[in-house]
Amino acid sequence: MGLFDRFKKKAPNAAPQNSEAKPPEAGLPQWPQPPQEDTMALLLMDRLLPGVTPAVEALRGAFGPGAVSDIDESHPRVPAFIATVDGLEFWVSYLPMPVPADTLDVATAAKYSFLLSDEEKSAFAGNKSFWMLAQKGAGKTLAEKRRACWAFSLLCAALLGLEGAVGVHPINQGGLLVSKRHYLQQRELMEGKGWDNTEGFFPVPLWVWIYGTAQEGKDTIQTTGLKDFGLPELGFFAPQKPVGELLDLLYSMSCLQITGRQLYRNMALVPLDEETEAVCKQEGDTLFFIGA
Repeated sequence: MGLFDRFKKKAPNAAPQNSEAKPPEAGLPQWPQPPQEDTMALLLMDRLLPGVTPAVEALRGAFGPGAVSDIDESHPRVPAFIATVDGLEFWVSYLPMPVPADTLDVATAAKYSFLLSDEEKSAFAGNKSFWMLAQKGAGKTLAEKRRACWAFSLLCAALLGLEGAVGVHPINQGGLLVSKRHYLQQRELMEGKGWDNTEGFFPVPLWVWIYGTAQEGKDTIQTTGLKDFGLPELGFFAPQKPVGELLDLLYSMSCLQITGRQLYRNMALVPLDEETEAVCKQEGDTLFFIGA
C-alpha cells in the first residue's frame, strides 16, 4: 500500500445531468464530475534534516505565529504538525528517507519531464528525504478545489525556502515533478492575487502534468491532473505544432477549465488561433484535439 492510500476515499458519484444537458454518449464519462476532495503532495529534499523546527519557523514567518499547531514529535523519526493557510488545515510530516519506489519512481518521472534541467533531474532522483503534505476534504466543488490547491501552493512555496529543498510532486495520476525554481516562479505570479481572482489566473503547471506518448501509432501530448478537479484531461492527437506551442495551449486550456471559464466537450469545434480550428474527440477520460 502506498504512503497516501490511507488518506484516499472512494470518489463520489458524478452529479446528475440537468434537464438542459445533452443526452450522455454511450460509454463515455460525463463532465464535470465531483473533484477529488483530498489534496496531497510530496516535497523532496536533497539532504537529511535534524528536525521540523526550521520548517515551523518558516511557516510562522510566512503565515503568522498561529500557522503551525499540534506539533507531534512522539515518534522521533516521523515528526508531524498541522499547518493552517487561508483557513485550511494541512497535515505535514517529515520522513528522513528517500521517496519509496511504490509511492513514486522519482528517477523515471524526472527522466521524462519536459521542464526539468539535467541538474534538477539529478537532484530529484537523488533525494534523501521528503515532506508529506495532505489536506482532507476541502475540495468538494470546483471552486473549493481551486481554493485548496491555491493554499496548498502557498504552503509548498514557503517550505521550498528551506535549504536543501528540491521540488514538489503533487499526488495525482501522473509523474509531475515541479522544481524549486519553477515553483517559485509560479509563486511570484500568484503574488497579490487570491484563489478567486478576476483575472482567471491559476498556477496550472504546479498541478497538471503534460507528457508525450502515442495512440494508434501517432504521437500525442496530453495532461494528467485535471481529473482531480472533476474535469476532462486534454490532449493533442498527431499534432503538427511545435511542442512549446502545444504546452502553452494545454496550460491555457487547462486554466480555462479549472477557473470555470470553459468546459470542452466531445465533438466540439474549438478555435486555437486565428487560423486553426480543432475537433474534440473523447477517448475515455481525455478529450483529444485533432487538426492542430
